[in-house]
Amino acid sequence: MIQKVGHIARIHPLDKPISAIVNVPGSKSYTNRALIMAALAEGVSTLRGISDSNDSKVLIKLLQQLGIEIDVNKDTAIVKGCAGQFPEYKGELDVEDAGTVMRFLTALCCIIPGGEITLRGSERMHQRPVKDLVEALKRLGAKIEYLENFGLPPLLIKGGKIAGGVIKVNGSISSQFISALLMITPLLPLDTRMIIEGETVSAPYIDMTLSAMHQFGIKVDGGDGKFQIEGRQCYAEAEYKVEGDASSASYILAIAAISKSAVIVNNVPGNSVQSDAHFADLLQQMGCIMSKKGSTTAVVGTGELNAITIDMQDMPDTAQTLAVVAAFAKGETVITGLSTLQLKESKRIDALQTELTKMGIKCEAGDDYIKIIGGKPKGAFINTYDDHRMAMAFAVAGVRIDGMTIESPEVVKKSFPTFWTTLQTMGVNLEIE
Repeated sequence: MIQKVGHIARIHPLDKPISAIVNVPGSKSYTNRALIMAALAEGVSTLRGISDSNDSKVLIKLLQQLGIEIDVNKDTAIVKGCAGQFPEYKGELDVEDAGTVMRFLTALCCIIPGGEITLRGSERMHQRPVKDLVEALKRLGAKIEYLENFGLPPLLIKGGKIAGGVIKVNGSISSQFISALLMITPLLPLDTRMIIEGETVSAPYIDMTLSAMHQFGIKVDGGDGKFQIEGRQCYAEAEYKVEGDASSASYILAIAAISKSAVIVNNVPGNSVQSDAHFADLLQQMGCIMSKKGSTTAVVGTGELNAITIDMQDMPDTAQTLAVVAAFAKGETVITGLSTLQLKESKRIDALQTELTKMGIKCEAGDDYIKIIGGKPKGAFINTYDDHRMAMAFAVAGVRIDGMTIESPEVVKKSFPTFWTTLQTMGVNLEIE
């Protein structure tokens, strides 16, 4: 067991293929949606299998700050909802580097009466856009000010007076804007008609939001970029089970793909609405043996990996994992649909190109794509750019090649705090120094 996370992680190649069965943590995306809905519900909700990610811990802390009673015991949260009637709140909320928390609370704080709330975050968070969400909320009647730079956090929100109506939202920046609006509009006094303009990125995450809203008793009509939300609804208390996180599962399955190993992930349904549940299908296209049954997904590496061309607009959180697998594949892998990656925890396309090049892998990158010519990667010191997915994706390569050293391994706490111990339990040899 790792007692303390330090400054670097050294991963050592496997002596032989491994066979492992793994439960990944609860989905961060589902957990954060369920926490918002349970807070808005009338009655007490029980959320089981919640994520222990730092993002979810931040959201729990801030909801408690806003007056919501939440008791957490291991992976279960008991949430006493306020039926959409928050107490008056004036003060500052620090979302740290949690993107979903910033976007979801930007909308939520607009319905808090008498509020005068400052939303702040990390330095990187203050570089991530919120303009399209803020302007949509303003059209509903919200009073929001940019405190430093136009279109970016930090924000000053004076909420409590929005009513509903017709809004148009740009869907090409972040699906989280749409989810944030969808979650609060059922509580407004008037009906809301939402029209999504442009191509919607990461559309399956909107389906996740709608699925969770349905389980909490909320009705939303429409689809294909147009939603009709009846006002004066109320979220109902719920017993809610959070699926395992498909994004986290990608790293575990990728290890099997590059090392001729056999891995089963136990708790991500093959038919999950989570778009990243399709990552296993991409590994199958590249030459792995893959099967899905019930809530399990199995991948066996065959020793043969072939390049693919794939649009990952709907599953950008696994693009880094696929890029690392592609470094070991025969041919040129082309990954497109990556425009949102430059707006994440790091400028992920740039970071991928830089770190793969260190490993001796030729790649070409643009604003929304990366091309990777597979070969024989070599070990390298990997900078993580304070990005959890950079750390975990490049750690995968260490099971195959010697000399992989990962900077700031503690960044995995953002989404998969037990990542390193999970790898050790699977049979991966590593040290944290």
